[in-house]
Amino acid sequence: MVDELWVGNMQNPGLQWEKTAAYDIGLDFGMFNNVLSGTIEAYKGKTTNLLVNRSLPDLTGFANIETNLGQIDNKGLEITLNTHNISHPNFSWNTSFNFSLNRNKIVHLYGTMVNITDSSGKIIGQKEASDIRNHWFIGHAIHSIWDAKATGIYQTDEAAEAAKYGKKPGDFKVQDVNGDGKITDADRQFLGYSTPRFRWTLYNDFTFYKNFDLSVMIYSYWGQMGTFNRAKNDYSFPDRVNSYVYPYWTPENPENSFARLYSSDGGASYSVYRKKSFIRLDNVALGYTFPNRLLHKASIQALKVYFTVKNAGFYAPDWDNWDPENGGPTPRTFVLGLNMTL
Repeated sequence: MVDELWVGNMQNPGLQWEKTAAYDIGLDFGMFNNVLSGTIEAYKGKTTNLLVNRSLPDLTGFANIETNLGQIDNKGLEITLNTHNISHPNFSWNTSFNFSLNRNKIVHLYGTMVNITDSSGKIIGQKEASDIRNHWFIGHAIHSIWDAKATGIYQTDEAAEAAKYGKKPGDFKVQDVNGDGKITDADRQFLGYSTPRFRWTLYNDFTFYKNFDLSVMIYSYWGQMGTFNRAKNDYSFPDRVNSYVYPYWTPENPENSFARLYSSDGGASYSVYRKKSFIRLDNVALGYTFPNRLLHKASIQALKVYFTVKNAGFYAPDWDNWDPENGGPTPRTFVLGLNMTL
């Protein structure tokens, strides 16, 4: 018997606890005999030694290592509102609304300094280096997207231009920022963010004739982007795989968002992105509570029958795939239930 030792992660003896210093200011209020109430809170914080999974060069023999970032600054706002819209014996309607946003910025990384040069190459100062491999940049959000920008699809009359980049009509057109005829790191741009810029939740509950109740919850993540490389249509033999059906470019169908079948973009180092903003009708529940006068004779203390729909639907104007929240299909769940207390 041969014992083997396999090390999957590089150790980091210098790993430290995260530290956060923050201050916030808040306001609690109630108006019109608490028909309208809520809270408003703003905060600002500084996190040092943020724990992150840092990618490593292949020559180290490890893919990544747990390490600390120098300093991340956060600031944000959260608003909660509660309203009693209607209060009558046979009908009531209450609403709760929550809105939140957060902004962060990398202030320091590892303390590695690099020279700043002028147009002649003369050193005129120094600055802290960003971590290009991990796409972490001083002065930018930790979840910024830094990549080459796909601007559309090369059409038939652009064959000569496409050929300069080793492409053909039907392949993605990528912006050559410095105009050197190559797509490199020098052409990458800050395109957006992989996390929502703000979130909100809206909850309404209704009561009809004291015994019927209806609740509806909607929530939204807005402003984030995600990779959508299936738009490259770069897989081989699409007729032999079981896959989501996507459009594709042809000379007769010169569309500008999806590449031709088996395009030359498969080995490209850049990704295609789409906005993943969505509004989800998350939960709808309808219930009926039986009156006590009907339950007394059967020696039942309480009885309620209800029907709920989970993940009733969503609206995502710029996302052409499965569920924008998790990237795959999300089931819609129906529940018919009965609660009884004897």
